[in-house]
Amino acid sequence: MPEPEIIITNGVKGRPLSSAFDTLRWLLSINSWLFSNKKNLTKRLGTHSIILVHGDTMTSVVGSFIAKVLGTKIGHVEAGLRSGTWRHPFPEELDRRIVGKMADVHYAPSSAAVAALEPRPNIVFTHGNTALDALVERTATVASSDKPPYGLVLLHRFEFLNNSKLVTETISTLESASPLPLVIVADDHAKHVISAEVDKLNSTKITVIDKLVHQDFVQLATNAEFVVTDSGGVQEEMGFLGTPTLIHRKATERSDGLGRNVSLSDWSIETLTQFLTDYKQHKYPVLELEYSPSDIIVNDLRERGYGQK
Repeated sequence: MPEPEIIITNGVKGRPLSSAFDTLRWLLSINSWLFSNKKNLTKRLGTHSIILVHGDTMTSVVGSFIAKVLGTKIGHVEAGLRSGTWRHPFPEELDRRIVGKMADVHYAPSSAAVAALEPRPNIVFTHGNTALDALVERTATVASSDKPPYGLVLLHRFEFLNNSKLVTETISTLESASPLPLVIVADDHAKHVISAEVDKLNSTKITVIDKLVHQDFVQLATNAEFVVTDSGGVQEEMGFLGTPTLIHRKATERSDGLGRNVSLSDWSIETLTQFLTDYKQHKYPVLELEYSPSDIIVNDLRERGYGQK
């Protein structure tokens, strides 16, 4: 994709949000931008436009709110996923439900997601998430790693990082129970929390690195022996690749890989320890992508008359 024409806001003065006060300032800055530019935006969008939001982040809610203020239709990509409890993951589960109430077109990646949205109109079954298209494209060019075997860890969710006891127990268990060196990929906020725990252990087994561009991440993930994560997107990708994966969460809204190569920890340190011990038993063959979710979405948008010159 090209560089964005407009960046509404970049965190708080260029740094990631790390507190409720930061979030409030961020939301206020977006609101100020929106109402200062509402007239020009409405004119530019015209009478037949759609704003697409993706997933379950707060930006999905904000994008939907912007669309409502501008009187524009909303398309929700990755719609209808439900964990079954609003408490986990928090606040992502609430974000999904809020956007689901606001959206006009719902692009649902699974039959369960379709069922969760019924009887609403304009539900489109995409047979997966668009991330799978990107994954298949990237894995075609991934080379085998000449590095020693390693495990990959991605833990970034608000509910995990704000549970200090769980963070300490998890990092300590990864250090003591993993039979392989570990690479932890973390954004700025997660890196601050996780690196502090790794430093306490004086670990030589764990390396913490910054988030990677997609191509480099796929290279790293494809060659990992196992994955421990709280990311729903990574669950989808690893479920497709067949890599032994533990979802370190209380609940997951996705079914990808569950019962095959993917397990749910329920935040149990015992389950984490057991997974690290017998991860090889969870290896599964790579799946084939029968449909392109991205093509389904683009074709549906065209049929609705969006994006036409």
